[in-house]
Amino acid sequence: MYGPVEKARRDEWAPRTSGARSASRLTGIDIARGIAVIGMYAAHVGPRPDSGGFGLFTVFNGRSAALFAVLAGVSLALMSGGREPRTGLAAAHVAMRVATRAPLLILLGLGLVALNTGYMNILAYYGICFALVFPWLRCGFRPLAIAAALFVTLSPALSFVARFLIAPREVTDPVPDVSLELFTSLGGFTQAIVILVLTGAFPAVNLLGYVLAGMAIGRLDLRSPGVRRGLIAGGAGMAVTAYSLSWVATQVLGGRQLIYEDLRSPAAAAGMSPEQFFDANYANLFGTTPTTSPAWQLLSTSHAYTSFDLLGCLGVAAAVLGVCLHLGDRFSRPLRPLADLGSLVLTAYIGHFLAIRLLEPEPGTFAWLAFVAVALVAAVAWRRLLGRGPFEWLLHVVSGWPVRIANSARK
Repeated sequence: MYGPVEKARRDEWAPRTSGARSASRLTGIDIARGIAVIGMYAAHVGPRPDSGGFGLFTVFNGRSAALFAVLAGVSLALMSGGREPRTGLAAAHVAMRVATRAPLLILLGLGLVALNTGYMNILAYYGICFALVFPWLRCGFRPLAIAAALFVTLSPALSFVARFLIAPREVTDPVPDVSLELFTSLGGFTQAIVILVLTGAFPAVNLLGYVLAGMAIGRLDLRSPGVRRGLIAGGAGMAVTAYSLSWVATQVLGGRQLIYEDLRSPAAAAGMSPEQFFDANYANLFGTTPTTSPAWQLLSTSHAYTSFDLLGCLGVAAAVLGVCLHLGDRFSRPLRPLADLGSLVLTAYIGHFLAIRLLEPEPGTFAWLAFVAVALVAAVAWRRLLGRGPFEWLLHVVSGWPVRIANSARK
């Protein structure tokens, strides 16, 4: 027999342990996850902007991470009841599962950092987000949508002020990252929390806006054609509006010139023009913008986590999900490999870091296509033969222990 939470997970969210896919499972969500995996591969091992890969890199950079985060929120919503959030004992069981997953994701993320691949990973930051979503697990669409809107629009400004006061940053400063060593002392632990929440590559205070937005989407009737059309139209409109307003603010109203003025002194010291200095340090906007001028908050640069960046990426993620939900119903068979890859998203994510560490591939089109081809073939084979992915199985089993212990104690 399945309890209320276990039945919800079986029917609505969790992969089945056989190769067959549940008739009630929303295949489009898995397809969207598969696209996020392919996009993440493009950002990590695809062609660099300086080698003719600007278009591919620009399309996926930052937006794949946003899509991952939004889909994580959708999964949390389905896990906690879908359109009708669970209450009572069932809600407590969901909270136990989420509480167990949070530290496990942090540990997995720290393990990937220890590989020293040169790429930052998002798992530890996800873990912090999972630890922060408890107040919203029992909320319906409206409070989740309001909370998401507030986080996406206000958290960048609040982060800017907080970082200005406790962790000021120049454009040339490297992006901090966490490591296992930081957790060996109280001071290091505090530093690690500040990085994960505020100053790191994927600050949870901003990333949480994506997760809450995904939870709000997960409270909708995702089988409704009207909801899907709304996601596509609303998401596209949000993205176009955000990127257009950023362009107006920077190119028409003088925001870009304010940024160049802020860079005048360090650029002169480096023997460059402000424009050249900006281009040379463009990658350092990853995670957080400098705190030397509020004008940096006008950019919509991917991974800068300004309001314009968050709104633009969220809009793209919503539109992609809406399209994938349509495609999942109409073209489920030809898109099955992509859906299989999406159902093994954690394994695909961790596996590509292991492959990068072992193979040290030269970024380019060939490396990207090779990673995608191997991942798709492996996902199809694994789903047919074994079902749930190894890391998905680990997350499922470990997060189920508190529920089983609590049920045993009640007997």
